Amino acid sequence: MNWNMVTDSELAHQSVSERFLEYAKAYRNAASVLCASMISERSMCTWPNANVTLLLAAHATELFLKGAILAKDPTALVEHHLLDDLNTEYKKRFVEPSFEWDIPFKTEWGELTEAEIRALKKTTPVPSMLYRYPVAKGGKEWNGAFGFEPNLFASTLDQLGLDFQRIMARIAQQKG
Repeated sequence: MNWNMVTDSELAHQSVSERFLEYAKAYRNAASVLCASMISERSMCTWPNANVTLLLAAHATELFLKGAILAKDPTALVEHHLLDDLNTEYKKRFVEPSFEWDIPFKTEWGELTEAEIRALKKTTPVPSMLYRYPVAKGGKEWNGAFGFEPNLFASTLDQLGLDFQRIMARIAQQKG
């Protein structure tokens, strides 16, 4: 048997932001592999696998936003899991059109009032919780109706990978 030892030393020379971006790519890749297996093998097309695919993709998005923000501002406080807030911080720092992308998992509130939005934010779980656990705290069901179609989500993951590559290249250009 040939062993392929992988160690954390391969990242030792990278900045914190670069490490976040590398992990984002890895989580997106893992989501793509699981999603592809759901497409190719009917027995893999289960709700737990759908949730894990969504969790991996949401976490990839979170880490990518954190990595990009830290690339622009290494002192930024990104020690939370709120994708909408990270998206807001990203957009403040990356205003050029070449940094725009359709960020998945963002919440669209429509024409709700600020008070309604604040109230809903208190009861809306973040993706890192919603997709990680089969039930909410206390064994309660998650509030809402949920579904997943792997063929459709595969294209979202493909686009996510393309956006990651494009934006990472632009970040590198700005640094170099």
